[in-house]
Amino acid sequence: MSSINPKKIAFVFPGQGSQCIGMGQEICAFEQNARNAFNMVTKECDFDLQRLAWVGPEEALKRTCYTQPALLATSAACLQALRLHFTENPLCVAGHSLGEITALWAAGVFTLTQAAEITVLRGQLMENSKPGSMAAVVGMDAAHVKQICDEYDVVIANYNTQHQQVISGEKEKVAKVIAAITELKGKVIPLAVGGAFHSPLMQEANESFVQKLQEIEFKDAVCPVIQNVDGKPYSKAVDLKTNLSKQMTSSVQWVETIENMFALGAECFIEIGSGKVLNGLIRKIDRSAKVLQVSDPATLQETLNQLNVPCAA
Repeated sequence: MSSINPKKIAFVFPGQGSQCIGMGQEICAFEQNARNAFNMVTKECDFDLQRLAWVGPEEALKRTCYTQPALLATSAACLQALRLHFTENPLCVAGHSLGEITALWAAGVFTLTQAAEITVLRGQLMENSKPGSMAAVVGMDAAHVKQICDEYDVVIANYNTQHQQVISGEKEKVAKVIAAITELKGKVIPLAVGGAFHSPLMQEANESFVQKLQEIEFKDAVCPVIQNVDGKPYSKAVDLKTNLSKQMTSSVQWVETIENMFALGAECFIEIGSGKVLNGLIRKIDRSAKVLQVSDPATLQETLNQLNVPCAA
């Protein structure tokens, strides 16, 4: 097995859809600094985040206003556990949708408390946004999907891989796109969300989000952050804030994100947080990608073994 160059590692952070009951529980029991990070996010919530993430119920955890802080807390805990043993700064970082806030914190742009404040508000705003619907399209190229979406005033919210997109818009219009794609024998999976995320229907919610961002001091990043709005690397505070301000109403350019991380020299991607959704997407974008994961003590140990870093409990 070829060794991994520690200076060519990228960190990626998952977004909504990666949640599961019990996320973060084992890593918090394993590492005190992980537990501290989880608790720091919990303090910014007006609900019992720990119980919700570790016990459920699942239907509650699926609600956007609860999912997003829970995912941030889990990723933060996992990152702190990793950093205790692997101290190299990553070559670059990125997060999928919500995960971009975690990526910005990981790059030193703002504090974890500020990340939690932003995330709690984001989850509430998206939970209460204008009604809409979303669906995943599998097996079609993006240009063809966009052509159909344009006919019905629907947008592509996520460019997840070359042949997997998520569409977003008003319910009736999304239904027409689904019918058109199904007629072409395309595979469409409706998503269990109440809003049209990453679409113009999020504009009203985004205005309140931007007001909150203006209160937060952004610092220059310690490493490039590949941002969702265009999949390009940024490090300057002013650019990072501007791009995050546009994220809620813009498409998640995940294919370009990963391609640009490769262009910067990334050879290994560590997904940090709940699940391994991003690992799957990255491998579909480029089969040559080396992917690792930190979501619990077992995956932490495996990743450290791959990095040739000792881990003492």
